[in-house]
Amino acid sequence: MGKYNIDRNKIKLYLELMRVDKPIGFYLLMWPVLWAFLISTEGQPSLIYMLIFAIGIIATRSAGCIINDYFDQDIDKKVERTKTRVLASSKVTNREALSIFTILMLVCLSLLLMLGLEILIFAILSFFLLLVYPLMKRFFKIPQLILGLAFGSSIPMVFIVETGDMNLNCFLLYFLTVIWAIVYDTYYAMADKKDDEKVGVQSSAIFFGSNDIKFSKYLHFSVVWIFLFIGILNNFGFFYYFCILLSCLCIIYQNILASNRIPYQCISAFENNNIFGLIVTFGLIFNYL
Repeated sequence: MGKYNIDRNKIKLYLELMRVDKPIGFYLLMWPVLWAFLISTEGQPSLIYMLIFAIGIIATRSAGCIINDYFDQDIDKKVERTKTRVLASSKVTNREALSIFTILMLVCLSLLLMLGLEILIFAILSFFLLLVYPLMKRFFKIPQLILGLAFGSSIPMVFIVETGDMNLNCFLLYFLTVIWAIVYDTYYAMADKKDDEKVGVQSSAIFFGSNDIKFSKYLHFSVVWIFLFIGILNNFGFFYYFCILLSCLCIIYQNILASNRIPYQCISAFENNNIFGLIVTFGLIFNYL
């Protein structure tokens, strides 16, 4: 019974390392992929491909969290919100973390082989961005841009496996996904802004300075404008535009939440982007229905 309890506790720590207990990252990765599936196939996506990508999203995001914590563990110890993370608090060893990371990467490789080598270049780009993102925080002024490029890398993969090509819709979706990632991760970075400045970590929240909320709002509304352009380009119906306009309420709400720059409210503004993604997805689904 004792060994069982130890094993169960270890598994719980591994799941914490992979952020399974905080699924918001999975959702924010999932929405753009769903948009790509719906738009590239005009509402008739392949369920097999969707399942493969869903597993890939879980494995990739989990691996990204592990490698981020591996590189950032010394910094995490100095930040109030992250000092209890399992690597920073030495509840899990570096060897264990890297072993799980390797397993997850092998899962991603297996999925890639199932999808075909046509998307290999994008998979390599995604893997590279996954590795360098944690290091970029040391010297790159807006590391959130690297995060956005990584989060958007699945979009051309979807278009290639579903249609064999990339078109204007693909590029527009990729571009807005990059911008959207900068927006929501800026809110996330605002929660750690003071600690990050002390330890010398870069972020868009620090780069934007006192204009962090204002720039996030402008960037978020640019995402909305691109969605409206995609709707015009594809002759979408009324309900799509209604949902896109409805999503603007999320932008206003997020700005209100972050206005006092209270850390937990900034995290809430970050998490509210899940609702934004859900509303846009409903708009696309009902458009094709």
